[in-house]
Amino acid sequence: MSRMIGNVGVLDLTEATEESVTSIERIGNVGLVIYRAETAHLLTLLKNAGNIGKTLEIPEGHRYYSGTLRLDEEYFQLLEQPDRVFVNGTVIIDKEVSLEVFQNGTLHLVVNGQVYAPRHLAGAVTAALIKAGGASAEIHAYQYEPRFESGKVQLNNAYLASSNEPMELVLNGIVQLDKELDMEQFAARIESLRVNGKAVIHEHQSSYFYEKLKTINGLVEVIPAGFEYVTKPLRLNARTARRFKDHKLYTNKPLILEADVTRDAFSQALSEIQSTSFIICSEEIEDLVWERCPNLNTEIVSYERLFVFINGEETWSRDQLLALGQPASFIVDGTLTFDDDVTEEGIKASLSSLDLFGEVVVGEKRIKGILYPYLRVNNGSIIVKGTEEALAGIGNVGMLSL
Repeated sequence: MSRMIGNVGVLDLTEATEESVTSIERIGNVGLVIYRAETAHLLTLLKNAGNIGKTLEIPEGHRYYSGTLRLDEEYFQLLEQPDRVFVNGTVIIDKEVSLEVFQNGTLHLVVNGQVYAPRHLAGAVTAALIKAGGASAEIHAYQYEPRFESGKVQLNNAYLASSNEPMELVLNGIVQLDKELDMEQFAARIESLRVNGKAVIHEHQSSYFYEKLKTINGLVEVIPAGFEYVTKPLRLNARTARRFKDHKLYTNKPLILEADVTRDAFSQALSEIQSTSFIICSEEIEDLVWERCPNLNTEIVSYERLFVFINGEETWSRDQLLALGQPASFIVDGTLTFDDDVTEEGIKASLSSLDLFGEVVVGEKRIKGILYPYLRVNNGSIIVKGTEEALAGIGNVGMLSL
């Protein structure tokens, strides 16, 4: 049975057969293809693949390792025969490995990725690496064994206190520096930083951060001084707005202001908003919101009396629409599905406007046409049921072995 697969980070053809390759009807873009000489001909069978970023051939006689390979002194001491290894990923050589033990070992290493070696071995490791098959390695010499973190990492004072010696950090994902982080301790505890992903820092931390930053494959987001970083959608009403007094908000999440937030309450609560997302507010305070948003890319959507905010997946029927009792502004940041019983009359009675950041799914093309005049913001799509692309397969895949 043929399969369809989304984008693939690494496609492993080392053990592939003609049958396993031809079973793929279509495949998206491929970042890296790894193969052996005996499977090289299978590349020509990937006719329905998208763009291929890079291909690597594993040299003959080398075993293949994907991921993080740690090599300690015992490994080298136990080598009685040459070990030929092709690594796609990261190699970490323990700081206890001596130069003599490393040079006496019979390791033939090809690396496509990163190599972390103690400083006393950096030169020997560089000389020992074999350049073959298109592989390219970055060698990082360290004084303190690197500490790897993946996912979302909050760098706070407790984290700094978790190690008795300076840390060389390799961060894969999103790292956020806590606003209350002791930057003098940061300077003393952090030897170096390598970031693969995104770093979120506060303006007063910039000089300390960049002094320790060795490499970044991604971006650094700097929160301006005096701003509070909001990491989730924020909904304010007349009561909750009292928590804020001339606050400055920095956010990439929606900010929702309920109808009972008056001009006076809003003016007292927020003095500036820097947002890369959108703000929902009543028409009564729309002009004040514009004044407090210097970023012209911030989308501000207003409502007259009533709004419906969809940020997940919801299905609405004709009865639900009519139960609103009056036209409402629909703001869709997720997926809104209209049941098949939703009619033109139901839409005209229930919608005053449609701001689309996600998807609306309708039962027929005629309903799609009826919705278009209501669109104010169209950063999403309106889809007719049955016309969605059939996904009879697998979505995006980090690594795929055929």
